Amino acid sequence: MKFYDLFAEPPATNLAWQVVNIILPSDLTSPWGRALAVFASALTIIATSMIAWITVQGIVHSAYTGKVLGERFHQIWAPLRVVLGLGLLVPISGGFSPIHETIKQVVLRPAINLADATWLTFVETVAKDGTPIIPVSAGGSGIVFDLAEHEICLAVARAAGEPWGYSTPLPSATGELHNGGLFSNPTVAWSYGRDCGSMAYTMPAEQPAFAEARRNAMGALVTALRAKAATYAETFRDGKSIPTPEAAVNAVGQSMLPAGLAAEIRSAGAAYDKRISEAAAAEASKVESDSRSKLVDAAKAQGWMNAGSYWRSLSQISELTVALTTEKPERTAPRLDKLASFETPVRNALDTLRSQISGEQLQAALTADDLAAAGDASADFLTKILGPMSRDLGEWLSSSKPSTDPMGDIISSGHVMIAAAGTAILGGAAVMVGASNWFSEAIGANGAASWLLDWSKLAIGALWLIGAMRAYVLPMMPFLFIGIAFITWAAAILEAMVASLLWGLAFLKMDNGDFIGQGQRQGMMLLFNVALRPVLAVLSLCGAYLLFTVSVSTLDSLWATAFFGQTGGHIAGLSGLLVSLALKTYILWVICIKLFGLIANLPDRVGAWFDVPTTGQFGESGHVGAMAAGAVALASRSTPGAIPTRGPGKSTAGADDSDSSSAARISRGR
Repeated sequence: MKFYDLFAEPPATNLAWQVVNIILPSDLTSPWGRALAVFASALTIIATSMIAWITVQGIVHSAYTGKVLGERFHQIWAPLRVVLGLGLLVPISGGFSPIHETIKQVVLRPAINLADATWLTFVETVAKDGTPIIPVSAGGSGIVFDLAEHEICLAVARAAGEPWGYSTPLPSATGELHNGGLFSNPTVAWSYGRDCGSMAYTMPAEQPAFAEARRNAMGALVTALRAKAATYAETFRDGKSIPTPEAAVNAVGQSMLPAGLAAEIRSAGAAYDKRISEAAAAEASKVESDSRSKLVDAAKAQGWMNAGSYWRSLSQISELTVALTTEKPERTAPRLDKLASFETPVRNALDTLRSQISGEQLQAALTADDLAAAGDASADFLTKILGPMSRDLGEWLSSSKPSTDPMGDIISSGHVMIAAAGTAILGGAAVMVGASNWFSEAIGANGAASWLLDWSKLAIGALWLIGAMRAYVLPMMPFLFIGIAFITWAAAILEAMVASLLWGLAFLKMDNGDFIGQGQRQGMMLLFNVALRPVLAVLSLCGAYLLFTVSVSTLDSLWATAFFGQTGGHIAGLSGLLVSLALKTYILWVICIKLFGLIANLPDRVGAWFDVPTTGQFGESGHVGAMAAGAVALASRSTPGAIPTRGPGKSTAGADDSDSSSAARISRGR
């Protein structure tokens, strides 16, 4: 950037320059200018009266001392100062005074150009060196287990029904493509017939490469599992039963069951996760590259005022990648009722599959998600609801890696938590549907379900709230502070528009030996502050970005040791995980407030170093923090953790005054 670039006119699309042109239009005609003209005219009359009095003083002092302007007034600076002061005040065409045009062209134009150049340099560096968000695909082992159930079901049914002509065809390894409707995407399905269910994925038209990569990954799983299913078919075609995990382990030793199935499910799930993650990362890189290149263009066109948009764009990109990687297949489970064909051999085979995995897990360390389907089948109500949520979080926490883009990781983690809370809500709905029948009511299961669901609301609501803070609130903090900084700067411009007219009267003071004396220096420093506010806000954002990375990376490296060390390692289940996440999110909130709060506060803090008076310090950091926290609190009222439960309403008749607030309800009029 060359010196003369500071005084170049910003493009018409520059947001800050548009605001300046609204306050100081180029044609110098506006109602605001007319109003200022009245004020400037009155001050001009006062100034001419002051000049008349100063002239009388100069004549008297000259006659008394025999020296031009006497001893009190400088013979060169004093007259020049008077001419400058009067020239700054006199209204010109449209009502604005020369001081206003001077502020626009000499103060505000360089201020905008300097801030724009600083921000553009930072954006170009980020666009070239920024790290793309690498998503994590959780639940691959669960998908492999579900697919194994379908393959084993059909293989056993075909083997058992071969003497009677049962010949349901096996689906193609890559599935069958079905065209979507007018408003829906195509789908690829693996159909295993009426009795053995199906699995299907959407084929998003906007991401064809990702859709095809996921289809091929599923095809590789089908091919690998089909050989294992053939072993099950030979063993269970005559309906034999292997009732316990110990018996399943013995059957493996006798080659009746495939060896190492749990380990293979885990490795196949990891391979599937890797392929999905790589495909989603490639898709995210394309989207992110386009987004960041557009951000550079936006920085050139809109200027420094779009500085906070970088963080929000990360949130939107992260939401896309998480949606791609966490999409679950549409599944119809195998039928095991009396109407199913060959119900006994199929049921025995699937029960043995669970027994084999349960037996082998004693010899191999599996993740919680490896046994999702097997464990949930016989779990209690609370585990069914909270299990998927805790497994998703555990998978995400265990697979997170150091990153140079911690804000992107925070955003991704927030969306994972929101998605996990949504999974738990669906699980709660399924539990309530299962408990809503005459048999459950007869044995009291519906009451137990309602009681457990009431407790699960706390965990689900807390998780959703933490996820919302990470995914939506924290990424918006820089944008909010940039907005506050701009509003403060615009208010300072309006202040300068009025104060500069009064400041012009200060130039009429004759008793000073310098051209810019103490009376004029204060106004000069205020204008200097107005000029520096945009670039200081941008530098604060850039510096906060770097320090935020260091702070969060340090926090990540120390958090596990500190939390588990201070609690003695007694962290049990989901409650400890939620407390840890809540505490860490609070610390991230404090980091955002302290670092990004400098965007609005640094101009005043820097001004104090060389005695520049403040122009707009109103505790913006605390106010923005309070506003964002209030928004989250209001949003929590509609938190999806509030799972509806059935139960009779409690009458509030006869409640005393102390209970009146809790008994109050809004009822619909008759």
